[in-house]
Amino acid sequence: MKQFSLQLSSIKHTAPDGIEMGVMNNGTPYLGARGLAALCGVAPSVIITLVKDWQAELRFKPRGQAIERLILEQGGDPSELYVPITIEGKTYHAINDTNCMAILEYYAFDSQTPSEQAQKNYRNLAKLTLRTFIYERTGYNPSDSLPDYWKTFHERITLNELPSGYFSVFSEIANLVISSIRGGMPFDHETMPDISVGIAWSKHWTDNNLESKHGGRCKFKHIFPEDFPQKDPMAWIYPVEALGEFRLWMDNIYISEKFGKYLNNKVKKGGLTNVDILALVQAVQPVRLN
Repeated sequence: MKQFSLQLSSIKHTAPDGIEMGVMNNGTPYLGARGLAALCGVAPSVIITLVKDWQAELRFKPRGQAIERLILEQGGDPSELYVPITIEGKTYHAINDTNCMAILEYYAFDSQTPSEQAQKNYRNLAKLTLRTFIYERTGYNPSDSLPDYWKTFHERITLNELPSGYFSVFSEIANLVISSIRGGMPFDHETMPDISVGIAWSKHWTDNNLESKHGGRCKFKHIFPEDFPQKDPMAWIYPVEALGEFRLWMDNIYISEKFGKYLNNKVKKGGLTNVDILALVQAVQPVRLN
């Protein structure tokens, strides 16, 4: 049966901090020649010449033999050092991760003039690889350490998409919620400041007959996470024409006059025992221009 090889190409190419890198369509991570040169602390021409002249000459010289040995020790294939790829009409030398680490190791320790930059980057990448190894072997997922409050906030955001032309209290108090969670406030089925804000804003809306000014509000289902005891209620959503007035009300009325009372009521009911209420209220105060 005839064998067909996968035509390699980049499905992701970027250059953070000027270090060209990407991922091939077979999942192989790579660095561009200039990116690898930056890690090795050498001129780009050094790496470009190395990979381009590898088969013709450099592979058989002492430097090439040392690099080939390092590639083989890491289970790589030294027959070709790079794959040419084209991104937006420009050709790059894509050097896979195994070859990159072998070349970096050479310039860090085996070169006649070892590079301090290469040594630093090699050690940093070795630490990262060891960390990944331990994570994989222990089954640890870094995202598992994300506090449940952040997961709850993210889930509620993604569960509730609004119709065009309307905003909800929950969608508009994201800054308040984020600052509060950072300040130590829990965000769960028992502590949901959007309910407090929603009740106060609804009263402000009716007391000031804002419908005549901005148009009518309407009810729309608000979906809670499955593990919440609350049933999905029909909550008020408001015309976007009122958004500016809502934000001013939040800054000047709710945060200044009502949020502290909401938190203190939670304390009286036995919640927020480890939260500095005064510091939390100060943390959510709006930034004002002088």
